[in-house]
Amino acid sequence: MKHSRRALAAALATSLSLSLPAPAEAQQLSSSPDFEALLARYAPGVDPEQVRALGVLLALLASVAIAIPMVKSGNVVSPDREHTHSLKVDGRSRTYDVVLPRGFSPEKSYPVVLGFGGWQHTSRQMHDYARLESQFPDAIVIYGQGVRDAWGGAPYASTSVDEDVAYTKAVLDDVASRYNADTSRTVAVGLSNGGGMVAALACHAPETVRGVASVAGAFYSPTVTGCTSGEVPTMIMHGTNDDVVGYNGGTRHGASFQSVDTVARTFARKNDCYLLTTQSRSAGVTTFDFVGCAEPVRIERVEGGGHTWFTSPDATRQTAQFLRQYL
Repeated sequence: MKHSRRALAAALATSLSLSLPAPAEAQQLSSSPDFEALLARYAPGVDPEQVRALGVLLALLASVAIAIPMVKSGNVVSPDREHTHSLKVDGRSRTYDVVLPRGFSPEKSYPVVLGFGGWQHTSRQMHDYARLESQFPDAIVIYGQGVRDAWGGAPYASTSVDEDVAYTKAVLDDVASRYNADTSRTVAVGLSNGGGMVAALACHAPETVRGVASVAGAFYSPTVTGCTSGEVPTMIMHGTNDDVVGYNGGTRHGASFQSVDTVARTFARKNDCYLLTTQSRSAGVTTFDFVGCAEPVRIERVEGGGHTWFTSPDATRQTAQFLRQYL
């Protein structure tokens, strides 16, 4: 009686309830009385030695088929999308938090969104109130951690603007290495002291960012003084009743900070704008857009707004609407 190898394999698989043994187990099975009974039932008259050899071969092929997807699954990032990483910058140990897009794939390159919190805010706190990933679902979102919860340029910071610019560049390099991020498509968002930090990036390191948005920014003079050339789309969102970092500038912690209008004009000149603006009003926000710019400069003045990450208007949504086009 002739039996095809395909039919024989099918019969064996069915009898074993599709449970494929490992190679060592297959060798043991082929020498067992159960195998002899199985063979007599499904392949009467077939040479047992040939079937034993075929059975071991099939088990080997099955083990390879099982092993391949296991290897592939080892390259897939954990379902946990949030991670904290450490790195050394100028001899100092520093950290940052990262939130990966849903369905993250290491084979795909993603843009980057940087988030910088206010003074005395940790990276986790910035994450909790800003939730940037909710508006940038297809980007890698990074929440920076300042030394002693502060960013350079402010009088209370233990780092300089240059040190925190170097930290930002190191973080971007690390994210590119770990996650295949496309750091040429990076935007930055910050609150208060962190708002000053994103302005400092646009001012002193325009090559690092394709757009920035500052919310209730603390523009101490080092952050936006002596800017280098290079246009960066810039948005400033600030409340008229900010009693911490006043809209019209002032002094705090013994250091002066610039007004919103002064900072906006600095970026308008940097972006080759006319020092003229258009004006519109919607839902308690007056928007000023400089005209004739190589890259846009915008003020969103929140009428009656205080010193906060605004919820009405929604600062996360407003900043994302401005920045999303540059990713």
